[in-house]
Amino acid sequence: MPLPLEQLEPLARCPVCNKKHRRGLRMLPVAEEEKRTMLHLTCEHCGGKTLVAISATPFGMVSLGVLTDLDQSEAKQALSAEPISADQVIAAHQFFKQYQGGVEELIG
Repeated sequence: MPLPLEQLEPLARCPVCNKKHRRGLRMLPVAEEEKRTMLHLTCEHCGGKTLVAISATPFGMVSLGVLTDLDQSEAKQALSAEPISADQVIAAHQFFKQYQGGVEELIG
């Protein structure tokens, strides 16, 4: 979904340092659909990274931003991954319900 620049005005400030973004803002579309775009923004002042979802609705543009530690390529990779199935959620629940070990053993 191509976005006119005036519709991006709410994204003009970094949520981390509150400084106004310059024209050199590193903004990368990481996922796009017909009426929805996900952008990865990196602040040139503080390096803060934000994922922003922008959707076109019958009532206008809607956006939601989330701070992230993912870089642009990681965000693109995460958003293109296959969704988790209901069976995978149930299997994880059953595993954790019976799991007796500590966190160190689990992630180590």
